[in-house]
Amino acid sequence: MDSNSHVEKRIKIKKLRLTLLCKPLIKIPTKHLQLKEESVKLFRGVKKMGGEEFSRRYLQQLESEIDELYIQYIKHNDSKNIFHAARTPATLFVVIFITYVIAGVTGFIGLDIIASLCNMIMGLTLITLCTWAYIRYSGEYRELGAVIDQVAAALPLKAII
Repeated sequence: MDSNSHVEKRIKIKKLRLTLLCKPLIKIPTKHLQLKEESVKLFRGVKKMGGEEFSRRYLQQLESEIDELYIQYIKHNDSKNIFHAARTPATLFVVIFITYVIAGVTGFIGLDIIASLCNMIMGLTLITLCTWAYIRYSGEYRELGAVIDQVAAALPLKAII
């Protein structure tokens, strides 16, 4: 067998094991490091044609592909977390609801300036929510979507949501 087939074999082993490990509550980063070390150890344990310098390139390829797979599995696992995906719209809905209630109460008791300010904040938040939904489902303007997510994460509403 040549070195390239050894790399592919080790990557298949890593994929299979990570697939079995991608469950909640399992410490994937530590398992990733263990499996990476094991794959490198198995790669080094097999005799290869061409010597050490020739196989070094394949070892680097193995390590980079394993790290790439790890990043893909982390992204895949994160996408399964519904609370992570719904955090921004939930936060924006809470802001809309709170400003709506405050605007109603302050308008009722005659504080029209505060009610108008709350209505403006509510309108801007609603526009932000619609913009975020468009970005999320169209895939355009991802940088703006990331900014909206960061702002929503920074709001002190975590106790409410």
